[in-house]
Amino acid sequence: MAERLIRIGLLGCGAVGRLHAQRLRADQRVRLVYVADAHQATADMLRSQLAPTAEATTDGLGILLGRHPVDGIVICTPTGLHFDQATAALERSVDVLCEKPLAPERERIARLAERSAELGRILSVSYQRRYMAAYRTARRELTERAEWYGPLREIHVFVCERWQQTIRGTWRDDPALGAGYFGDAGSHQIDIVHYVTGQTAQRVLAFSDQRESRVEIVTRAIAQFADGVQLVAHFVGDANHWREEITFHCRDADLLLRSEKFYDPHLFRAKNNVLEPVPDLLPDSDPDRAFIDAVLTREPTVSPASCALATHDWTAAVLRSTRSGDWADLSS
Repeated sequence: MAERLIRIGLLGCGAVGRLHAQRLRADQRVRLVYVADAHQATADMLRSQLAPTAEATTDGLGILLGRHPVDGIVICTPTGLHFDQATAALERSVDVLCEKPLAPERERIARLAERSAELGRILSVSYQRRYMAAYRTARRELTERAEWYGPLREIHVFVCERWQQTIRGTWRDDPALGAGYFGDAGSHQIDIVHYVTGQTAQRVLAFSDQRESRVEIVTRAIAQFADGVQLVAHFVGDANHWREEITFHCRDADLLLRSEKFYDPHLFRAKNNVLEPVPDLLPDSDPDRAFIDAVLTREPTVSPASCALATHDWTAAVLRSTRSGDWADLSS
């Protein structure tokens, strides 16, 4: 007997929604039941190119509440819609994969995490890097080979891209909906710091520039962790190329993540001035494949709703610090 296909609804058919649709289409365990977007033409285009058997609609929430039963939904809509859409799905015993952030407010993120646990539903956040080979292996390096590296002492983060040039006229340039380049793109690097080290900053000092936009474009931050570990980060959202570097400086060795191309990170270790690639990388995955695994096995993913709280606290502290010009505690 053929295995039952996992029925998925996709909310949001923009660039991010298309990426999810491509992955879901490639997964033989999945059937895309419907694709929804605020603009019918956008939904129609995605359906014609990536999901020909799906229904294209502007009423994704209505379908979720009535017409088409699904096992899971993938939410790629603007941030302000995430909470209501995820809540509606969870209350109808539908599993959820949601783009970050889960909600603008901490209280709502916490409520989603609590409700998904109460109902026994999967609620996964689409933090891409947690599933990629280089980042997964970096976590392994600093846990399974911790004695070789020695205690962590310093973390350096640098990321830049041509972001400001692409956001004019979109919701990302609205301070009521977006948190600027740091909150949008930079949250991925902060999440990886949490994921790789298992540590969360205690307080942060940050400075930002809007560069003639309505939201923060360039952000510089210093953060203090437990045991004297410090982080220095620089997020440049009006650069003319894409680059990411995350370095974990330990007492005896360093671990370096470097990428000059989106979704193509390379991992190195350094000791005694010798830099070498890290061999035997863990396998690649992605949030969609892991989500379908979780729907089938009922095992949580490596990006549960709880990880969204840590990133939210970091982002909120950065924004408070940029406004006050002083240190901000993450617990505030």
